[in-house]
Amino acid sequence: MARVLRAVARAVVPVACPGCGREDVRCCDSCAALWWEPVWRAEPDAARLDVHGRAALPVWVAAPLVGPAHGMVAAWKDGGRRDLDGFFADVAYRAGAQIAPHLVELGRKVRVVPAPARAASTRRRGVNLPLALARAVAEGLIAGGMQCEVVSALAIGAGEQRGGSAIDRWRGMRRAVRVTVAPDPGRPVLLVDDVVTTGATLAACAAALEGRGSPVVGAVGLAAVGRVAGDADPGLR
Repeated sequence: MARVLRAVARAVVPVACPGCGREDVRCCDSCAALWWEPVWRAEPDAARLDVHGRAALPVWVAAPLVGPAHGMVAAWKDGGRRDLDGFFADVAYRAGAQIAPHLVELGRKVRVVPAPARAASTRRRGVNLPLALARAVAEGLIAGGMQCEVVSALAIGAGEQRGGSAIDRWRGMRRAVRVTVAPDPGRPVLLVDDVVTTGATLAACAAALEGRGSPVVGAVGLAAVGRVAGDADPGLR
């Protein structure tokens, strides 16, 4: 009877690990383990992470966006796998807790700002993914001894263009991101996004915020393109 019920459940709501395809598990232990390593610095691989000509913004991520990790993120973002929301919230929480010792020296309350999500994407997914991650990162920071608040301070308009060259997309993104919440001048900001590819989105967000007087001190993402093995040193080097 148990086997029959499992077969019926698979037929109605098929479940498989999005990393390796193993059936009957939300996420297998091997694929989940990819996310439990210490966070590492991803900005050396983000070619467009250029903020006002200064040193690249520190960006911490939990995994490289390759292989099973890529499959998991794709299923979560665009495959309707809302059952992974809690899993990635846990990843973001741990990331916040790990970087807290390197940010606590800022002293003042930090604003945790999610990268802007397009309204159409949020409607399709049923959740604002960057905002959900930002809340989890903030909980991790608080557990690590920091004071912080989550503020949805950014929006994205029509300036960003898909399908063009990398430089065109970067310029479009810089025009598209805007600040929608009154800034708190001088209060440090930590950005949060789901994945880091060229760094164009984070650069645009940082430029918009710093143009309104809010210094951006770093960013957190789930995964990054461009590196197979991460740098285990999470320091603010």
